[in-house]
Amino acid sequence: MMEFWTPETRLPKNLPGVPIFGPVHLAWLFPVLAFCVAAVFLFRRAKPPNRLRTLRLAGAAMPILIVARLFLLGLTNGFDPAWSLPLQLCDVMAFVECWAVFRKGWLARELSWCCGLPGALCALITPGETALPFWNIFYLIFVALHTLLFLVPLLLSAEGLQPAARRLPACFLFLLGLAGVDAICNAILHGNYLFLRVGPPGSILAVLQKWAGPFYPLTMAALVWCVWGILYGGLAVYHKLRGRRCKKREI
Repeated sequence: MMEFWTPETRLPKNLPGVPIFGPVHLAWLFPVLAFCVAAVFLFRRAKPPNRLRTLRLAGAAMPILIVARLFLLGLTNGFDPAWSLPLQLCDVMAFVECWAVFRKGWLARELSWCCGLPGALCALITPGETALPFWNIFYLIFVALHTLLFLVPLLLSAEGLQPAARRLPACFLFLLGLAGVDAICNAILHGNYLFLRVGPPGSILAVLQKWAGPFYPLTMAALVWCVWGILYGGLAVYHKLRGRRCKKREI
């Protein structure tokens, strides 16, 4: 039971974690994705006041989870400024998506779609918390946080959010600013925020770093634009096909 409250740095070295694509990982991954699909379906059918309450509840829960994680790390002597600060992309997106829900700024809403959604999906598919057991508060917070990060942009889209590729340069500038802040923190704290120094094991970033060597940061930037190309290209194809179907129905 004590292991439930133990941070990663204080866990026994021989304690088995949750490997990527292992039975435990897959056992929660598919239900989480199914839950998100069902939530979007029910959200579309809900009345506007219920939609608003759902969005605000999900939006407020993300910063609360991050604050709870920081509090528990401090309480269990597991806080390490080299890796515990909320400076990773998904941590920052938790606050951005909360802002998008409550304030509805165009940049926050676009960032939710182009950064929060693919970042959270990548984290769910290849979680970096492999050293933690599933029945651990920090692992459960990780799953809950990234589920909400993935779900909120989908709900915003169901509410009427229309992503626009013309806003991507502004989003990229935001990422460059975050990368600059994280690079300074990494140099001072010897950390690895935004995975600028080392790609997490088992992820595509680790493959890119091995292949690109000193050009790893440039390949990270190229990967961002590739993901955006797939994401926004897929949306364009979807809207085009949907438009053709509507025209056929009118005829």
